[in-house]
Amino acid sequence: MLKSVLLALTTFLFIFGWKVTPIADIILFISAVLILYSFFHGYVYADRVSIQVIICLGILSIYSLVIVLLHGALDVQVAMRSLRALINFLGAMSLAGIYYERFGRSFFNRVIRDIYLALVAHAGIMLAMFYSTPFREMIYQATSAHDYVNLASPFLDGLRICGLTYGLSQTSVLQMLGLLMLPVVAGGCQTLIGKILSITGAPLLVLSILISGRSGLMMSLFFVPVYLIGLLLLKTADHSPAKLAGKLMTNVLVILVICLLVWSSIGYLPQKFAEYSLNHAQEIFAALQLYGPTVENISEMFFLPDSWLEVFFGSSNLNHGDFESVQSDVGWVKTIFAVGLLGSLLMVAPYILALLQTWRCRFYSQEITLMSLLVFVSALLLNSKEMALLTRNQWSVQSLLLSAICIQLYFQTEQQLPASRKVKTEAGSERAR
Repeated sequence: MLKSVLLALTTFLFIFGWKVTPIADIILFISAVLILYSFFHGYVYADRVSIQVIICLGILSIYSLVIVLLHGALDVQVAMRSLRALINFLGAMSLAGIYYERFGRSFFNRVIRDIYLALVAHAGIMLAMFYSTPFREMIYQATSAHDYVNLASPFLDGLRICGLTYGLSQTSVLQMLGLLMLPVVAGGCQTLIGKILSITGAPLLVLSILISGRSGLMMSLFFVPVYLIGLLLLKTADHSPAKLAGKLMTNVLVILVICLLVWSSIGYLPQKFAEYSLNHAQEIFAALQLYGPTVENISEMFFLPDSWLEVFFGSSNLNHGDFESVQSDVGWVKTIFAVGLLGSLLMVAPYILALLQTWRCRFYSQEITLMSLLVFVSALLLNSKEMALLTRNQWSVQSLLLSAICIQLYFQTEQQLPASRKVKTEAGSERAR
């Protein structure tokens, strides 16, 4: 029991570890400890896809540093981001391996459950910060949030909450990932009480999305029907129409219950929730119809560098060096200015590999396949609004999910899932496929 709690706590810090220096955070330290622990205990499982992701991140780190040196400007944000993402992914591989050694066949559901619980716990922290100004300031002082978060008035006034992270829209999407994982978590519960308890975390996630940003809410409205329809299509060959209709009705009923719980809790929230959060949430309907201030602002942020050499190879410019400021928040635009089309392809490559690996998982579980696809796609979609690839908190979730999928598929393919099996790190290359 104690080991399970410590593992869940490690997962929470692996996702939400805050900065302790301008260039290092608890996530980085946790990753380093996990890598060393797994190295000495032989808990590293590396398949072909994992190695390909490592190679892509390694090449991206070197490439972005070369671009910095060639332009003689100290804007090393992409290099630092890719190097941190590499260490983070190695930590995720180690953490997933520890889960496998600890729980054997049931390790994947435990990974998803602990990620879900971490997101729900963070939602609770965010709501407490929304309620209490002293608690909010205490958290922000501990995380030094005021040094990194965009100091717009909604953040300063406590109308938008970032919790232990340093983003607002990105945090809303991060919390939305918990909603995607809910069907897998509830389906993995063996008792009715367990299923009910897992569902009670969903209203907290929805409220945390509403008090952090609209991007997560918009994606929720898009992903929920996609998930339900996709699940029905994938299960058509294996289930009768009556059983499919029953599953659809069950899912719709759960959604209605969650909406009812959220609506009934509004009266217990501070007045600023109705005055600001709900009022701004309505703007997403205008955005879905491709009009409104958000759409207008983003539409003006799509442009390319003047030099075709910079378009293909970049200049390391991310508004942190001596360059002229790039007046765009769009992730695709910023990465082109920083590392060009070539570097952008390297940055997207881990997500493409993750999507392909996830699709191979459809023969193991349709629910896991759809959930994982949407988790990885969410980063690609959010990158159309702001820089969302290889970001600290989301990449922690995505890398841990990908590592767990790789382990699951490896042993599923090999048709050997012993309760405990150690693969020595020095034999990793021999076992890679």
